[in-house]
Amino acid sequence: MKKVNFLLLMVFTTLSIAQNLVNNPSFVNGLTEWSSTGGGTGSNPLYVLPTHITTEGQDDSFSVKYIATATTGFDQKFSVVPGATVNVSFWYKAARTDGATTGNTARIWSVFFNPTSATPTTPINPPGTTGSSDDPLRNNNTYLALATSWTQVTVSSTVPASATVFQLQFRAYNGATASFDNISFSSPGASVLSTNSFSQIDGLKMYPNPTKNNLFIETALNSEINVSVINVLGKEVINSKVSNNAVNITGLTPGMYIVKISEEGKTATKKLIIE
Repeated sequence: MKKVNFLLLMVFTTLSIAQNLVNNPSFVNGLTEWSSTGGGTGSNPLYVLPTHITTEGQDDSFSVKYIATATTGFDQKFSVVPGATVNVSFWYKAARTDGATTGNTARIWSVFFNPTSATPTTPINPPGTTGSSDDPLRNNNTYLALATSWTQVTVSSTVPASATVFQLQFRAYNGATASFDNISFSSPGASVLSTNSFSQIDGLKMYPNPTKNNLFIETALNSEINVSVINVLGKEVINSKVSNNAVNITGLTPGMYIVKISEEGKTATKKLIIE
């Protein structure tokens, strides 16, 4: 019995300390930190931000709402580490403006991609999926069920091997009234990306990997570089500036770590193996 209680405590502790990386997740500060990336091709209009609501939220007075006349959406972007678990949670309400009991409404439509690849905007499917139809981060290519009261949705996935960026996006569709609130995203080693930091650090090299002692980091600018090393439990074990292109990692136990490298407003993440 004690063993069971201990395991339950460990699970609870792990869940409770998971860091929500979403900026302004409950819209207390309006639409600050949110963007509307999408549309603008052919006959499709550009996506627009939802309306900020100050009289009705899931647990307070704030939320956002679309009364959509075309496909639209809002998002935040994050750097992510291949192989890491991704957890998303959000609350929503959805209805049809024509009063219909069926029809397209809204959905989560979130994708991984690699902005430095030959196809920088092409979604990279999570492990175990073949496309949007079996990807829970894209609502399995279906729509959220109609809901007159606040309803919570939780989704888990894994960062694919070649992905470096995760776009957390929510969409509403023509004829739908959709509200969103209390949005959460967590993933070990992930960090928020500003709109000017999508590109990887130019000329970034990290070696040797695997390694036992020093870790060397070089960039094209060779400017001031800050390094954060995070273990598989999400705990930061090193936070230092690079000196003579080297970071002393002596004392870290063998295993896998996540290295976050920052230089002049740009951030990159890499996986590190210590032998």
